[in-house]
This record gives sequence, C-alpha cells and structure tokens, in this order.
Amino acid sequence: MQARQKFAALIAGMGLAVAGLLATSPAQAAAPADRPAGDRAPAVAVAPADAPAGARVRASAPTISPAAERVRYVSDGTYTCPAGRLCARVWDPTQGSYKVFDLYYCNTYSLSYWGGGGDGGGYKNSQTNGTVARFYNSSGAVAHSSTAPDIAPSWWNWDPIWKIKNC
Repeated sequence: MQARQKFAALIAGMGLAVAGLLATSPAQAAAPADRPAGDRAPAVAVAPADAPAGARVRASAPTISPAAERVRYVSDGTYTCPAGRLCARVWDPTQGSYKVFDLYYCNTYSLSYWGGGGDGGGYKNSQTNGTVARFYNSSGAVAHSSTAPDIAPSWWNWDPIWKIKNC
C-alpha cells in the first residue's frame, strides 16, 4: 500500500513539474555582457524601393561576430579607415544610413543581415601593406581577396559574402 502511495505522489509531482514548464513564457536571448539587457538591435518595418505601395517587410540591423573594434554610422556613405584596420561599410535599413565596422584584431568575422539595400556597401583595407583580407561565401570558399592598401571595387555587393578574415 505504501509503495502505491509513493508511486502516486511521484506521478502527481511529475505532472506538476510538466505543467509548470508548459506554463512558462518563451525564452528570450540574453543581451551580451557588454550591453544592457534592454539594448537589442531594432527590427523595423521598411519597404524596398521596388516594392508595391503599402508593402512592408521586416528589416534587421547588420551585425558582425566577434565584435568589431569600433562600429559607427555615416549618413552619406563617405568614411575614413584608420591605419591598421579593414573597414567594412554596409547599409543599415533600421537606421537609414551606412554602418561601418572597423576590424583590427586578426579574426574570422561572421556577418549577419548584410544583404541588399543602399549601393551594396564597400570596404577599405588600410592594414599593413601586403596584408591580405579574404571574403568567404556560404560554402566557405574565397569569393574575393583584398591586399592592403585597397578599396572595394565599384560593383561591390555583400550578398554573397558570409565571412571576412581580415588578416
């Protein structure tokens, strides 16, 4: 008899635990340690230039991982690149301006939400003369390389680029 009561109590306890799990709210990603919890990249509704009137799509701010040494916005697309850096410029539809990432530390950087908008963006390779930056596509193959000093060609487009190795 005592074994049945323990078994019934165990089943009831498991039922309460499962019910508690199902009743919780959805998980939210934690903000990085160097940013306040409420500091999330905005997602806004925007319409591309060629979209029908009244059309809306969600847009996300371009990001890079690991973090760039410095991130800044330029309204007219003109920017400088300090010596020793590879600077990558991309259109940010959430701000309506270009976002510039200064890459200093030798690393492979993963790009998120870098496609479309603006004139495609660009880069300036102001690293030590002869330093080669490589731009990789979705399959991991080198899609483009840049030997410092260099600037992006006029046809530059971030759409096929998924990663940058700046050194």
